Amino acid sequence: MKLKFAAFALSSALVAASAPVFAQTADPGKIVEIQRALTGNQKARPSGAKGQCFAGTFTPTAEAAALSKSAIFAKTSPVVARLSVGGGNPKVADATKTVNRGFSFRIDDGGRAETEFVMVNAPINFVKSPDQMLAFLQARVPGADGRPDAEKIRAFTEANPETTAQGRYLASKPVPGSWVGVNYWGIHGYTLTDAAGVNRLVKFKMVPVGGEVGLTDAEAAAKPADFLVDDMKARIAANTAAFDMVVVFGRPGDEATNATQQWPDEEQRPTTRLGRMNFTALAKNEACDERIFDPLNLADGIAGPTNDPLFTARQPAYAVSISQRN
Repeated sequence: MKLKFAAFALSSALVAASAPVFAQTADPGKIVEIQRALTGNQKARPSGAKGQCFAGTFTPTAEAAALSKSAIFAKTSPVVARLSVGGGNPKVADATKTVNRGFSFRIDDGGRAETEFVMVNAPINFVKSPDQMLAFLQARVPGADGRPDAEKIRAFTEANPETTAQGRYLASKPVPGSWVGVNYWGIHGYTLTDAAGVNRLVKFKMVPVGGEVGLTDAEAAAKPADFLVDDMKARIAANTAAFDMVVVFGRPGDEATNATQQWPDEEQRPTTRLGRMNFTALAKNEACDERIFDPLNLADGIAGPTNDPLFTARQPAYAVSISQRN
């Protein structure tokens, strides 16, 4: 069903719905509707509105083929990727510290199978379910005076303290000086299945080959509003725009369905490198805009957490978003 949107002055129905009370089943369309309203009903993505599409390749390691029978770990495959600056403002300054950086990509082994990921530069998400995300947004809907109600936001935050963890993590880190100078996490727990049928719980992480690149506050303030694309052009020309894909292994008892939590000592656990992704060129943004990056689209041998409501809600929410943009 095609959603209809009013101007940024929100409807009385949305304002009335602003109390931080969870719905039983949050409608992805409603989530996208409020996201758009909070960012001025622009035609851009309601999240990660500012970004650039890239072309590249993914070359797997021998260890990857031993851990998963997925076709993407059998040979070098082309990649379409989009790197973004978080939020719904397509003109946000690249050095903005209060928003995350996003990394969405599609690995295509040549038509037999595709695998897609949607990652952010934090090991946790700011909400754990569509219901919590809807309530998070509803608490921020402006009242009749055009301003959010600070008391509603405070009440929601006190009832849902985990929703502040991602913000605290980002605030504790330097402003990313490059899209390929920061770690990205898949945040959800995935299952790898090998040729013998053995399953392993893992989390995916993309680690910059050239190391992390952070800016001081003074350096960030001096940067142009749109420096990230120029940085990528230089790195691609120098063949230094690359990530290693690694996995962290789960243990018995690890939480597999709450994206607001890390596993115990997760960042200290050993990792296994599954492959290297190299960016080879800027691509036309239409290559990333013509379809969604669908995290449920995984080649056999990689499975997402089907009992994680936030993971399974991503596909319909992205579908609503792209239908409105088009």
